[in-house]
Amino acid sequence: ATGSSGARELVKEALERYGLSQLSAGQYALCDVIGRFEGPEKRWQTEGLRVLGDYEKPLLIQDLWKPREGFSRRLELRKRAEVEELAARDVDTTTAGQSRAWGRERVRGAATPPPG
Repeated sequence: ATGSSGARELVKEALERYGLSQLSAGQYALCDVIGRFEGPEKRWQTEGLRVLGDYEKPLLIQDLWKPREGFSRRLELRKRAEVEELAARDVDTTTAGQSRAWGRERVRGAATPPPG
């Protein structure tokens, strides 16, 4: 992956790397995730995520914008259906929909699956 790699390209590369068919690339989305490690076991807690557009440059975006202190940012490959379901359940009570930085597919407090 380089700064000029697009999100769709990275999805295909990840699927290939993990032995999954690139034909199913449309079923997956690359997500820009903000969160932090919490608790004694330092478990990841997602605060928000945004599905990246196919031609967005994830590594360039990460270089240009850093999360506030105490938070981290990472890229996650998620099933598109899962992200759409989370977005449909999301109710923004904090900003009453004023936060446009995360776009319409912003998901607050989405749980990440346990490892394994």
